[in-house]
Amino acid sequence: MRYAPIGSGHEGNLPKAMTQAERRSPLPDLTSSAVADEKREPAEIDRTAFNGLRARGTKPVQKQLSILLVEDEGITGQDVKECLGRLGYRVVGWALDGAEAIRLAEERRPDLILMDVGLPGEMDGIQAARVIQQRAHLPIVFLTGHRDTDTLQRAVNTGPMGYLVKPFEEVELRCAIEVAIHKHHAEVALREREEALRKNAEILHSLSLIDELTALKNRRGFFALAHQELKAARRANYCIAFFFIDLNGLKQINDRFGHSMGDQALRDASKVIGETFRESDIIARLGGDEFVALARVTGEEGVPCIRARLDEHLRAFRAQHSRPYDLDMSMGAAVAEPHTEEDVETLLVRADTAMYRDKRKHAQANQG
Repeated sequence: MRYAPIGSGHEGNLPKAMTQAERRSPLPDLTSSAVADEKREPAEIDRTAFNGLRARGTKPVQKQLSILLVEDEGITGQDVKECLGRLGYRVVGWALDGAEAIRLAEERRPDLILMDVGLPGEMDGIQAARVIQQRAHLPIVFLTGHRDTDTLQRAVNTGPMGYLVKPFEEVELRCAIEVAIHKHHAEVALREREEALRKNAEILHSLSLIDELTALKNRRGFFALAHQELKAARRANYCIAFFFIDLNGLKQINDRFGHSMGDQALRDASKVIGETFRESDIIARLGGDEFVALARVTGEEGVPCIRARLDEHLRAFRAQHSRPYDLDMSMGAAVAEPHTEEDVETLLVRADTAMYRDKRKHAQANQG
């Protein structure tokens, strides 16, 4: 039996029109014995109509798919609904206009929507489909009596999964639904794979910039940010300082207490350094016992304040934690004035040189 829109000249064998109340009445149970008693069993239709599709890899229905029907013509809608029941699908709603279609799509989340293009009111089926795709991304198959190019192009622009021109056969409807579901599942799987790859790429990129032991930035992460910050400081005319910090006595800690305790000392150092600088400052472990930091300062006079904060946090840490080693650090700094032409590498060399001067002072003080 073919299913035709009203006024298409194919209405001769259709039942009489339904009333508005009948169209809006609760849907019958399509899995009841009344449906099962139909002359053509769904299993027979599967065997006769879809051998070709199976040969191309399309799987038969594994579960009862839910379908939202959007059709304003009562006789056509009733015929399509009964056809869907015979084919083994479950109709979860029947909308008569675009607004109702959007509401039912959001409420019932069907596996697929059969959408008539020519709906009454301000919103036709194509416009309703566009809204549904934006909100719920459900597969849609258009039903229409229109064959003109403009209507077809408008429908294609919404990204439907299928397009059926009335009148159509049951086998054509079944084919359109099965192909649409298959394409939709493939698209969803592709989007999920792409999203997983994107997240993995972000994680890998993040890990490539982070020091695994201390969770601070590593050498690559520091230099990537430091070059940007130096350019920004010159454009905005403010001073920044590069700090080179060395964990004193790491070799002795490793030799005396083992490398696991040396790792703990590095984590302790990163904690103290993190408390010394602001969240907006850039802190990193270059490797071994070497740490660096980049902070905005008012000028050379800002460096002693940061050195004093480091000493204060070191004293507090030693008082609060019992360690078999004496946590201590040396620090050197190089201030980059806005007018300077020095690059990041040159400024770090200056800070490193200043750090070694501080380390020698520590060594002399301890010997004295």
